[in-house]
Amino acid sequence: MSTISVSDLNKKSAKQWLKSASKDDVVITSKGQPVAVLLRIAAASVESTRALVRSFRALQAQSALQQAAAASGASELSMSDIDAEIAVSRRARRRK
Repeated sequence: MSTISVSDLNKKSAKQWLKSASKDDVVITSKGQPVAVLLRIAAASVESTRALVRSFRALQAQSALQQAAAASGASELSMSDIDAEIAVSRRARRRK
């Protein structure tokens, strides 16, 4: 997988970087940090590729939530603790 910075991407013509992308997937960086990936796909697989990307993003979000819950201790709550938190929140919402 090759890498190109946003500034290099702006300097090169679309023809040049599309030629690079036809050989391999390209990681696009900004200030040294990855910000995007340019993937090669066939025209017939655009929708299935988009669906896969959406699924991957959902898995990333789920993983982030699980890590946050573990870090805060929320992953250790029992169902009765969770039910109590929900009840408190619902009562507070009704008072508004």
